[in-house]
Amino acid sequence: MVRPNYNLIRLIRRAIRMMKKEYGNPITVYKLGSVATDYDTGVKTESHNSVFIRRAVVLPVTLTRDVIQTISMLSANKKMAQGGTFDPGTRKFLIDRTDTPADWTIMKDDWIVYDGKRYDVKSAEEYEYNTGWIVAAREIEGAPAYEDHHLKTSGYLLSLTQTVTAVIT
Repeated sequence: MVRPNYNLIRLIRRAIRMMKKEYGNPITVYKLGSVATDYDTGVKTESHNSVFIRRAVVLPVTLTRDVIQTISMLSANKKMAQGGTFDPGTRKFLIDRTDTPADWTIMKDDWIVYDGKRYDVKSAEEYEYNTGWIVAAREIEGAPAYEDHHLKTSGYLLSLTQTVTAVIT
């Protein structure tokens, strides 16, 4: 068994904390649970788990030009074979392992909601020694981002006032 390099683990965690401090934004990571469809009515019900991450490193969008060429485009115009082009935005997220539950893993079926937009996970790379993930996700335009609203306890604190009356004799 290989002995872990504790200095490297500490260095990676410190670097992630510093990036979270500089570039941290709140995101919510969703994991699909179970999906059921009522075949009589066509109603689809799903359950999911979500984790609110207060600070995750959110990198800028990378635009790449993609081309779609279908068989109908090729057969309709044999001399000039081209397809529709579009620019999907891919964004990378750096998620610290300590911000998620211990048994949480990120899979390709998961999605991230950031700034009211839904991002489907395209790839997730795990850092060494279970310190974090680098997640590449593509924005899904037009898809509703059903967000779970996680409550913050600071919003429910009431201003407490107390009066004391004493008689000194």
